[in-house]
Amino acid sequence: MTVNEPDAFAWPRFEKEEFDAVKHVMSMPNYGFYEEAYLFQEEIKEFYGVGYALPHTNGTAAIHSALFALGIGPGDEVIVPSLTYWASVMPVLSCNGTPVFAESDPATLNIDPKDIERKVTKKTKAIVVVHLCGLPCEMDEIMAIAAKHNIRVVEDCAHCIDATYKGRKTGTIGDIGCFSYQATKLLPGIEGGMMITDKREYFERSVALGHYERLPGLPPDSEYMKYQHTCFGYKYRMHPLSAAILRQQLKKFERLNRQREENLKYLDLELDKIKGLETIKTPGYTRRNYYCYRIRYKPEELDGLEIEKFIAALQAEGLDVGKERYVLMHRQPVFNEVNSSFPWARDAKIIPDPIRMPSTEQLYGQLLSLPTFPQASKEMVNQYIEGFKKVIENAPLLKDIEAGTIADNPDMDWTKMQMRTLR
Repeated sequence: MTVNEPDAFAWPRFEKEEFDAVKHVMSMPNYGFYEEAYLFQEEIKEFYGVGYALPHTNGTAAIHSALFALGIGPGDEVIVPSLTYWASVMPVLSCNGTPVFAESDPATLNIDPKDIERKVTKKTKAIVVVHLCGLPCEMDEIMAIAAKHNIRVVEDCAHCIDATYKGRKTGTIGDIGCFSYQATKLLPGIEGGMMITDKREYFERSVALGHYERLPGLPPDSEYMKYQHTCFGYKYRMHPLSAAILRQQLKKFERLNRQREENLKYLDLELDKIKGLETIKTPGYTRRNYYCYRIRYKPEELDGLEIEKFIAALQAEGLDVGKERYVLMHRQPVFNEVNSSFPWARDAKIIPDPIRMPSTEQLYGQLLSLPTFPQASKEMVNQYIEGFKKVIENAPLLKDIEAGTIADNPDMDWTKMQMRTLR
């Protein structure tokens, strides 16, 4: 590539305000810095228009708290996607529940409401939906299924902050919304998480799980105040310095993420014009965020060119493109092996019989992962577009090339294949 922008992919972006806020909190006397998380939670309550917000150490802790709040326990099933990060699924085990994997919709990458319906049983107590890559799930269908079967919905909003579905912010549609503020996220606090809800019972049970210091401050009629000296064995409060950073990041979230959003909307439009590629469409009734960026590769439009060779050629052009970085959860050993770490499973496999998810597995093999260009110029984005066009135009020349050779030798002489290199 000819454009050299060392900060094009740099994230997070911390400015003077964040450094000043951290110094200010560190200088507070008499443990006053603990108030920072309380201030942040009030700002989050206002931002989402909810009754309760509870800051956590990270998004995983928030999901664990949410499932605990719903009373998930032995014998309870929780429907989850397989195409997600492990933190969407493993807290089910932490609550001694059983995850039940549902297919992903190839058009959105999100959990498929039709397969959710198929996976509901008498043991189903909750659904965890993940707004993957910041694109909202089909919440009307999901909430209708939940209402029909009297089950609860947890929204994993790790990939979005102000995404909306039919005018409602993600995280406020289900029973509980959970957010991650880890360093790569759209609202980064280096580490941190948040749980939001409108139901007092869920908030107080979550406080009892891992926030002993908050229990004395619950209303006098709360049944959970009596656990103030022990809570239920976890310590999930947010670090004050994370809260300080997040309070500043929240003020300028839109500005800091504007370039990323503009670049990826433009990339959507241009890549959708190119043979062999399919972008993930954003329905008109949603407003999405762009935490990560995925497209589908369609080898049938390029005479069956293997995805590995396609990626290797893109990499040889200097493009930071790869396969999907998440692994499929239903294939992981923890669910498919006898594991005494979960004695409630009685030395049996969590998933007794191997399961296949044909739609998700096919989709998984087609996904390409691209950068999100948070500080990149349009010129750099255009070079990615031109790189894709060049490789696709010359796809017939790649069929007999060893993918390993291309990947291992990015500076090889492409002129032998009658290609104009971008290097």
